[in-house]
Amino acid sequence: MKSSLSRAPRSNNERAILSLIRQQQSMPKAQIAKALALSAQAATVNINKLEEDKLLLRDAPVKGRVGQPSVPFRLNPDGAFSFGLKIGRRRFDLILVDLQSTQTASVSVEVNEASVDELKSFLETYIPKLISQLEPELRSYVCGLGVAMPFDIWQWQAASDSATNTLSQWQNFDLKGYLESQFQLPVYISNDNNAACCAELSLGNPNNYSDFLYVYLGAFLGGAVVINHQLLEGKSGNAGAIGSMLNADREQLLSQCSLLSLQSELDKQQLGISVYELTDSQFTEHKRLVQPWLEKAAEAISIAMHNSLSLLDMQAVIIDSPLPSKALEQLKQLSIAAFARLDSRGLRSCEVSLGVCGEKAQSIGSAQLALSHHYF
Repeated sequence: MKSSLSRAPRSNNERAILSLIRQQQSMPKAQIAKALALSAQAATVNINKLEEDKLLLRDAPVKGRVGQPSVPFRLNPDGAFSFGLKIGRRRFDLILVDLQSTQTASVSVEVNEASVDELKSFLETYIPKLISQLEPELRSYVCGLGVAMPFDIWQWQAASDSATNTLSQWQNFDLKGYLESQFQLPVYISNDNNAACCAELSLGNPNNYSDFLYVYLGAFLGGAVVINHQLLEGKSGNAGAIGSMLNADREQLLSQCSLLSLQSELDKQQLGISVYELTDSQFTEHKRLVQPWLEKAAEAISIAMHNSLSLLDMQAVIIDSPLPSKALEQLKQLSIAAFARLDSRGLRSCEVSLGVCGEKAQSIGSAQLALSHHYF
């Protein structure tokens, strides 16, 4: 598959305009110029170029004011598309989004343990299928493939209780080289929780926090840090690795806070339920089984909150997970209560809220990688 959009990214002014319109949903030219401190001529030239390249659409003129009616511009959803791939320890998620970051197609598969061969089979089957769901004239508008995955995934084999060496295959596998060669697309790879946080920054964060700790409870506990509305990646892209923090017993927090451990509890009862597909009604039905796990997870999250707050003095903690809404809300309340029981002298309290992307946070965030490289 050959993409026509592996061309150079847009200019700084064009990217600023696209980012502003994405944030505001639609804006007229005069407001864009004012918000970005552009001259009317510069705004017109850049907006005309974006419209010509089918990245912007004109909305109906807004009448009823003095002077000429204003014409709002919005992103053209068909202006570009991006794949997002989440490689988990037990699950692969592939998503195709448009320029507005709206999901147009997706597919997921659960595996006993992620292997290189299973990933190849999954992608070589489903990337062509998802591409075929686009109109023929739009198929060349796919601008890239973003990948969200745990760094050094081969190190987590012991934590998954597997006796095989499946994960060790990843240590010498050139993932980026394989993907670019096989699918002829630019590839961008990120830590899975950084990607999830990018999704929250782009599509969530309704309270517009500028500084926050992002907590993602997936297969294992992980996180990311945002400072001044920017993701803090650290020297190796691994900042915010809260799962590696130690508890009072010198155990990593991820050992007491993982969806894998909850899945194990569900499997022991032979319920045939996947934690990634758990519904509110199932949570209510099996609350006695899930509740102790939630309390243990909340204890781990409260320690991560406490340690992070002592370093960052952040505004908020945002918690997200594939858990259903009722379980996630209870996890939030239990985490707040667990934090209140800790010795917090010298610390300033922060708000705690829930993320908006849930199960798809990491795959949506990975899809943002290619879009951001080209357009935002």
